Amino acid sequence: MSLLQRNCIFVFKSIGLESKVNISGLKSGDHKIYEMIFRDFYSPLCRYAVSILRDSNEAEDIVQKTFCKLWDQRESIEIHTSIKSYLYRIVHNDCMNKFKQNSIRSKHNEYYAYEKNTLYNNVESTVLMNELEQQIENVIESMPPRCKEVFKLSRRQQMSYAEIAKELNITTNTVETQIVKALRVLRSGLKDYLYT
Repeated sequence: MSLLQRNCIFVFKSIGLESKVNISGLKSGDHKIYEMIFRDFYSPLCRYAVSILRDSNEAEDIVQKTFCKLWDQRESIEIHTSIKSYLYRIVHNDCMNKFKQNSIRSKHNEYYAYEKNTLYNNVESTVLMNELEQQIENVIESMPPRCKEVFKLSRRQQMSYAEIAKELNITTNTVETQIVKALRVLRSGLKDYLYT
């Protein structure tokens, strides 16, 4: 046996048995070596992945992908430790990545639910506000003409009672009376929108 062959043989313990794996045989596509590695490590790797992820389906997916990767990359594989350490390291890293992905996905779902709820509340608020504004407009338009005129000058044009009285050639007492009347009509017309 050449020095290269000796260096390509790794000794590992699996399920209490001592086995020899010829990595150069794996690199050249020897199915028997691959099957032996699969048979010896599949179940222990699954248990290890479950201990990290707490999900047997995800754990099994990761281990299956690890063995697919081992076979697909067999020609370029570089193992500087034992095959066991190599496989456990791959499974560990993939589990950590999956764990991070799940954490990010969970945060994203929480954020999406929050945004959806906020958007719904904003839309609902906008609809209610538009409805309230329309109702206010309807109530103002239903006021007697003089009352409506005084109210609009006071609230929309921000005129003082004295300015309104001068503009309409009426007394400030009449302006005050019309404003009180307008507010009474508004309260009555908006009773369904007011908190009591």
